[in-house]
Amino acid sequence: MAASESAGKTLDQFLGSLGSETITELSSKSSSLMGLFDLNTAADPDPDYTDSEYSAPPELSLVNLMFVDQQYPLKPSFQEIVRDIYKTEPKRINFDQQEKVKNEVNSWAEEKTKGLMKGFLPPTSKLKGPLFFANALYFKAAWLDQFVASSTRDEDFHLLDGKAIRAPFMTQIEESMKRCGSFEDFKVIRLNYNTGRCYSNNFPRFCMDIILPERKNGLQDLLEKFNFDTKLLLQDFKLEDMLVTEIWIPKWKFSYGLDMVKLMKKLGLTLPFNYPDADFTEAMDSPDAEEIFISKMLHKACISVNEEGTEGASIVSCDENLGCSMYPPPEIQFVADHPFMFMIKEKGSGAVIFTGAVLNPLSDI
Repeated sequence: MAASESAGKTLDQFLGSLGSETITELSSKSSSLMGLFDLNTAADPDPDYTDSEYSAPPELSLVNLMFVDQQYPLKPSFQEIVRDIYKTEPKRINFDQQEKVKNEVNSWAEEKTKGLMKGFLPPTSKLKGPLFFANALYFKAAWLDQFVASSTRDEDFHLLDGKAIRAPFMTQIEESMKRCGSFEDFKVIRLNYNTGRCYSNNFPRFCMDIILPERKNGLQDLLEKFNFDTKLLLQDFKLEDMLVTEIWIPKWKFSYGLDMVKLMKKLGLTLPFNYPDADFTEAMDSPDAEEIFISKMLHKACISVNEEGTEGASIVSCDENLGCSMYPPPEIQFVADHPFMFMIKEKGSGAVIFTGAVLNPLSDI
């Protein structure tokens, strides 16, 4: 969204960091990404398809917010981009009224996520003008293949410091076919969500890939590998159909808040946040445009993982055209009893809409 109001070297930095050559290309990508979150139109394009296995949508929200100091008049062309592509309206405010602004931000976040996200900004936060951006993401969905609550049991989860804690594990001990992969120092299992079909085929749209290091203390090395090559986050692992004899995954609630300015600077995007180097002259019809820079970008995300599933999901428990073979599939056990990564993906586009790591499943339960 900020790239749409930038120009010159600032725009060049935005385009380079976001993998686009022109602002038109970037706007097209952004529009497609926002469309992924419009489940009312994208989840099931076939009006004749009424199978209840795919009828329950997830709770999925991605909302954007932009505040601009009231003394800066915005260009109509920029407001149109923000409204049409990013589904929000730039709002002029008085940044001197800190409590009022924070209350408005928190009310916005709670309303747009249907009450799922409260206290977006803590009481101690301070906002500075002239621009403020925020986005809020919440995802909650039922598993396609349910975990039975009565099968949940307390077992040891091994922390990075070598200590073990007792944590509730969701289990599936009956044999089932899953998309899995075993690699040099980690393995992956794909669990589908009951979230509608993936465009022109019958595959579930959303899935979670759980990436488990082979070593109990191997998460740090795994994170460094993914941080060193961010393309790993976007690739589709070469998974194959495997006969999974046991699945053990801890229940967890995951949430975090992040100041995106620090992250963006680490990735080489520096000009938008520095005065007077930032160039946001596409945002307004005023000489004061040369004074604009981004003071803060916040991101907060939440996810809840538990046993909830859908009755009768076993009729589609085979993922992505299992087919037939004269050879038995390889077998695997997947026991996530130590820190691991996870990614939630939209399979039609390959977009990663959520990624994180579970260090301690009890930390937020």
